[in-house]
Amino acid sequence: MNLQPAPIEDIPLGAPLPWRIYDRNGYIVFARGEMVASREQLESLLPEGLLRDMDAPPRTHEQGELAEFGETAPPGAFPPGGIKPQIGERIQLRLLDQSPQSYYSATLIGYIRNLSILVTRPMAGTPPFVPAEGREVEVRMVTGNNIYAFRSAIQRICISPSNYLHLDYPVEVRVQKLRKSPWVRVNLGATATDAQGAHEAARLVNLSPDGAQLHAPPTLGEPGATLRLSFHAAMDDLKTTLNLEATILHVHAPLPGRDAEANALEYGIAFRNLTAEDELWLKGLVYRNIAEGRLA
Repeated sequence: MNLQPAPIEDIPLGAPLPWRIYDRNGYIVFARGEMVASREQLESLLPEGLLRDMDAPPRTHEQGELAEFGETAPPGAFPPGGIKPQIGERIQLRLLDQSPQSYYSATLIGYIRNLSILVTRPMAGTPPFVPAEGREVEVRMVTGNNIYAFRSAIQRICISPSNYLHLDYPVEVRVQKLRKSPWVRVNLGATATDAQGAHEAARLVNLSPDGAQLHAPPTLGEPGATLRLSFHAAMDDLKTTLNLEATILHVHAPLPGRDAEANALEYGIAFRNLTAEDELWLKGLVYRNIAEGRLA
């Protein structure tokens, strides 16, 4: 997928949509063939993002439930062929009967083939995650270069020796291949240093292994200028400070619905001369955020 912001002006009103509209988490807001009633309806959804897959050809109808996962590839079994999910792997849960929809981070504890999958009970989130036996859930997990998704139901709720859930073993699993350089939403404070050595406070809003989007003052530089970006990164108990060389690719006003400080501009930058350690950290940060449902 190649999700890019869809300007409101490009989204037809009162006519069947030729493509899907996604939110920033990669979930479908409008399916193909649906009709958007008004511009006000679109404006109300801007904070969650309005994006379309630029690589998907226009069509006039959907191809069934969960079609966003592997439209041309048949669904497979769990675990996917050749993949052994690791204990402690992060997953994402969504209660299908909850409104509004929220996504919760959990951890894979284990699975008993053809019987159940064991996951930790999410303890954080708004609204709170309230499990009940029989409630249907959607599960997403990132393994290798793919996002795997399946629907299940809460089979059993356990509180000893810790809070965890038994989920029904899924009948089928859908797959969605990650982009070569996936983007995720972040909110990280950073310091940008220009070629003259001047420091500017910046905030990272999107991140990929190859580059980033950040909000910074207009004095940071023009397209083609070089800079050094410094920010703290953490994964579980591991912490570091990344100092990355970058080139400014574009500069424009922040997109609608994307909070920014007064007078800040949005800069698109490409990283360069990355060390092997830098690349490893960037990929780890990106895949960690993908696992937690923060696709840009």
